[in-house]
Amino acid sequence: MWQDSIEQYAVEYGISLARAKYFQCTGEHLVAHSEGGPASQENIVAACLFCNRGRHQRKNPPSPKEYGHLVQKRLEKGAWNSHLL
Repeated sequence: MWQDSIEQYAVEYGISLARAKYFQCTGEHLVAHSEGGPASQENIVAACLFCNRGRHQRKNPPSPKEYGHLVQKRLEKGAWNSHLL
């Protein structure tokens, strides 16, 4: 993920700026505001823009724990967000 320079990130990973935007570091609410989630340190984690938007846009969003397991499984396979690179 990147915070400061999308250009530097894109060059480092050899991707376009359009693809690099998905890897921007964002703060994701584990329990969404719309579901009553607070803006507290315990409820906010770092997540790329792609994941932040994707989890909550699902028809039946997985719980934070379920989503964490999904991410971990994909990371172990080397496949997390590989379609964006």
